[in-house]
Amino acid sequence: MTKPKNDLPIRRILVALDVSAHSQAALEAAASVAALLDAELVGMFVEDINLLRVAQLPFVQEVCFPSAEARDIGVPQMERHWRSQATEARRQLGELAAERRVKWSFRVVRGPVSDKLLTAALDMDLLALGRLGRSLSRRTKLGSTARRAIYEGKGSVLLMRAGVDLRKPILAIFDGSDASYSALDVAAALAHNSGHLRILIWTDDHDQAQVFKGEIVDQLQDQEIEISFRRFYPHEKDKLVETFQKLEIGLLVFGTSDSHLASLLTQPMLELLDVPVLVIRQPVKG
Repeated sequence: MTKPKNDLPIRRILVALDVSAHSQAALEAAASVAALLDAELVGMFVEDINLLRVAQLPFVQEVCFPSAEARDIGVPQMERHWRSQATEARRQLGELAAERRVKWSFRVVRGPVSDKLLTAALDMDLLALGRLGRSLSRRTKLGSTARRAIYEGKGSVLLMRAGVDLRKPILAIFDGSDASYSALDVAAALAHNSGHLRILIWTDDHDQAQVFKGEIVDQLQDQEIEISFRRFYPHEKDKLVETFQKLEIGLLVFGTSDSHLASLLTQPMLELLDVPVLVIRQPVKG
C-alpha cells in the first residue's frame, strides 16, 4: 500500500531566497512540493558577508543603469539594499504560501551564503535553491552553493532554474536501492501535479528489470497517476544527459546510495544537465 503523506521523507523545506530568477523558480517549485507533500515551507535570505566586506573597500563603486552614473557603495547602502531584497523575498514567499495553502516562516541571517544554508539545512528535510546563484558567469550550469549542496550536503536537495514547468511528467530513476524506493514515493506524490510518472529502470540485467517493474507496480498500485517505464543500461551512461533532455520532463528525481548510479548522477553530469533535479538522500537513523 502507498505510504501516506506524513510518512514521506520531506516535511520541512528550506528555500534559499535572493529574488533572482533562479531563486524565484526554486521558491515556486518548493511551494508546489510543499503543497503536494503537506510540508512546511521555510524561507531564508542570507546577507552575504563577503559582499559586505567588498562594500567596505574605499575604491568600490556601483554603476547605475541606464544613466551610467557611478556612486560609492558603503555598508549603510548595502544594508538598505538587503532590507529591500529581504522584504520583497518575504512578500513573494507569503503570497505563494497563501496561494498553495501551506505553512510558512521566514528568516534573515548574515554570513557566508553556502555555509549558512548548508547549516540551516541540517534541521530540514529538503533544501530548495536555484541552479545558479547571484554570479553572472555562464561557464557552468551549477552555481557554487548548488554544487556544495550536492557534493557536501547531508540532506535532500532540489535544484531549479528559471522557465521550468512542473506540470510536465516527473521522471524517477530506480535501481533497487533503499534510496530509490524513497525517491519513488516522493516522485509519485509529486506526479499528481501532472498525472504522469515516468520511471527509468537502471540495470543491465533483464530479469532484474522485470522484478523491479513488478515491485514498483505493487508499491504504486493505489496511486491515481499514469505510470510508464523505460529501461536504461548502465554501460550506456555516456548517453544519459541526451536521454534526459529528449524526454522533456518537468523534474528528475533520484535517490543517493552507494550504487554506481548515485556517484554518476552527483558528479560532473549535473554540471551539464539542464533540467530540474530532486536528489533524495536517506535520513540518517539515530
